[in-house]
Amino acid sequence: MNQHRTLVLMPGLEGNGKLFAPIIPLLQPHFDLSMVTYPDLDSFNDYIDCARNQLPDAPKFSIIAESFSGPVAMALMAQEPERFGRSVLAATFARSPLATLTRMANYVPLQMFSIGALNEFCLDVYAADDEDSSETQPLPLNVMEQLDGAVLKHKIAVLSRIDVSALLPGIAVPILLLRAVRDRIVSETDAHMIEQCLPDVERIDIDAPHLLLQTRPQQCADLIIRHLGSVS
Repeated sequence: MNQHRTLVLMPGLEGNGKLFAPIIPLLQPHFDLSMVTYPDLDSFNDYIDCARNQLPDAPKFSIIAESFSGPVAMALMAQEPERFGRSVLAATFARSPLATLTRMANYVPLQMFSIGALNEFCLDVYAADDEDSSETQPLPLNVMEQLDGAVLKHKIAVLSRIDVSALLPGIAVPILLLRAVRDRIVSETDAHMIEQCLPDVERIDIDAPHLLLQTRPQQCADLIIRHLGSVS
């Protein structure tokens, strides 16, 4: 295996990559890691451009795109297929999950996006009923505490308009699709759409909540290393 393969981590809705903390030490011995981060932007296309501007100059690299970054990554892979090697999509979607609910973010009072209101929601949705996640449960809360409520509300509104499903047949790179069986955000239907539309995809279901890479870091790292390392 090439010990210097470039691997780009693309984060979920929090946008700062801090939720990758449990899996980074497991990947560092095998890859040169870089991180995409997102400020608060106006549209989904702005997020695509923001990510593109942070991609490495390497002739070909791999990515791990989690949750919100999945459709961003899929759009980039469809637009510039020559830049990407085999890659990983984790707990993600091509069309906005819970679209009606996320559109309602425009009408929800800003105070509902404060950390006090979000504490229980985060534990319930992101690490729900997971007996192995006691050590990781403080992580999403600590990350959410650092987010501005207005920024989070705006990101959820942007999320409601995402649909890259038409681009999937044009993505030729081999994809490992990791799906959390107990995901309360991304449904089986969402995962099935990606699996059916991508030309070259291996799907693996893992018994975990939405925070798949955080609650099952070793299992996920082993699968990622196998998938990305199978090409010399």
